[in-house]
Amino acid sequence: MEFRKLEYFEAVARTGSFTKAAEELCVAQPTITTAVKRMEEELGVALLVRDKRSVMLTCEGKIFLEKVVDILGRIEDSVKEMQEMSAANDWILNIGVTPINGAFVTPALYRDFMESYPMARLQVMELGSYGIMEALDADEIELGYMVLREEGEILRNYETFIIRQGEMKVLVHKDNPLSEYKTIAIEDLAGVPLIYLPTHSYIRQKIDAEFERCGLVPNILSTPEQMVTTYNLVANNVGVSFALGDEFASLIRSEGMEAVPLSRPVRYKAGFVWKKGRVLSKAAKKCIHFIHEYFESG
Repeated sequence: MEFRKLEYFEAVARTGSFTKAAEELCVAQPTITTAVKRMEEELGVALLVRDKRSVMLTCEGKIFLEKVVDILGRIEDSVKEMQEMSAANDWILNIGVTPINGAFVTPALYRDFMESYPMARLQVMELGSYGIMEALDADEIELGYMVLREEGEILRNYETFIIRQGEMKVLVHKDNPLSEYKTIAIEDLAGVPLIYLPTHSYIRQKIDAEFERCGLVPNILSTPEQMVTTYNLVANNVGVSFALGDEFASLIRSEGMEAVPLSRPVRYKAGFVWKKGRVLSKAAKKCIHFIHEYFESG
């Protein structure tokens, strides 16, 4: 039996009129009359007694009306529950960040974004650039925050929103002779022990290309997955590494390090990426706007 027929019958029984029921439901009166008649035929009982002035329920009609009211009430409650769940789901956000800049954006997400939007339910996963794209394709995450690749072919299936851009810098201990350089050339790093970038890092590919251009092989001492490990190794003058622009400038100074520009700049852009055609949740939209404003003001 169609749900609409139940609504028609309930409205007729409640208002005592086919005309009033039709006006309330914004349908033609013959539509309601026909639907109720067919419902009676389907049930095999008369539900209404009709005359020119009014409509009254039969005994069977009264019993059936109680059932219909209960059914319609349950459906209405279920719809409201689903709508509430939908509203709650709109504040669930799974986001992937790359290790190289995850430590840069994650505190702002967990501390400041959550403080501004306490209704949000946030889960941040640390993934490489390719891992982020795979997770986006599989709908395991809604947003990724990563260093954006320049090749349009790779990002053709994704939308992007740039948050920051700048130049890679060489991260050195203050006691390292390279800290006195105004700029550092890749040739200056020949044989220097490197705390290198992870293999899945797009920036590593760009640095590798610079070494290859100079006909050099980088002297890789270690390739930590976490930036905190990289910073600790450089802070102890174990080797030299690379950093995104002036991010963590206060940490670099406090730990006795210097971030020296490359003489041949290696530029980067960082921002959000999401699957093209996907309708973003309210949490995702607020997150993009919040992080953009957060770093613009900073």
